[in-house]
Amino acid sequence: MRPIVSALFALVVLACSGPTPTPAPSPTRIEHLSKAGILVGDPIEISDLSGEIVFDDFEDVYVMDVDGSNVVKVAGDPAGAEFDGAWSPDGEWVVYRDSTRGMNVDDEIYVVRADGTDARNLTNNPANDWGPDWSPDGSTIAFNSDRDGGKLRGFLMDPDGSNLRQIDHDGWLEYPSFSPDGKRVVFEAADGPTYGLFIADIATGAVTSLNDAPGDDSWAAWSPDGSMIAFTTERDDCTFSTDLECWDAGRDGPHHDIWVIDADGSNERRVTPEIGQFVAWSPDSRYLLISGHALFVVRVDGTGRLELHAEGISQALGGIPDWR
Repeated sequence: MRPIVSALFALVVLACSGPTPTPAPSPTRIEHLSKAGILVGDPIEISDLSGEIVFDDFEDVYVMDVDGSNVVKVAGDPAGAEFDGAWSPDGEWVVYRDSTRGMNVDDEIYVVRADGTDARNLTNNPANDWGPDWSPDGSTIAFNSDRDGGKLRGFLMDPDGSNLRQIDHDGWLEYPSFSPDGKRVVFEAADGPTYGLFIADIATGAVTSLNDAPGDDSWAAWSPDGSMIAFTTERDDCTFSTDLECWDAGRDGPHHDIWVIDADGSNERRVTPEIGQFVAWSPDSRYLLISGHALFVVRVDGTGRLELHAEGISQALGGIPDWR
């Protein structure tokens, strides 16, 4: 089961010395460990943004307007963790992962109204179910489960928990994210010793690889306009990077940051080297909502960083977010 990882970092410079037969300086490897946000480009104004956010602190699930107003705790059972929320397209419901019996102990998929009422268990299965995503037309919830003899498989169900069926792919299918037409999902799966990103055709189960990089690529999100997929990667961590400049999360590593790739698998590029564990798109595909040491918004080119805050919550926001 895919672990939830966080990382911390501060700035360190390591000098690699060697034989010096000439006065030329020895090469220097810069390992970035800073918690500070990466500020480039014209700042985004909160008035430029619209819509509603769902986020969590890996204990409780909240919704709010993107400007931090109208905050509602929609899932807050003191018995244990609730997180990993995703909006229904009409904004009436939030689907989320319930781990109130203990993490990875009979995890269930729940839905709750956006005002925090009428929570319902959709899966009701002793296996672990997690990573839900709502189809763009609102008719289907995709999730992954180990109910197949402990094997990780992708499943679909109607929003009331009925009509359960397995995606016809005999392999891992974790944290699926729907394409805008609802016909495909991008997902993460073990690819040898690391995680990679793949796209599955829901009707046929046919799977294609999206990319190939050192370290894990995971937690992908398809843009609402269909053109791009954002994801988390370890490729900039010093363990995997061959660049002189790399990032080191120290004891909390490896370092994760956010990249995007065109939906056809071309044109991979970094959004920001700042730590980013999870990512979601704005409804108009112009911005990315990133969860790292804080919950912040950037343009797709990584510029304009704007940290989001919630009325009545003093700590930095985070968790696994969604935006509608």
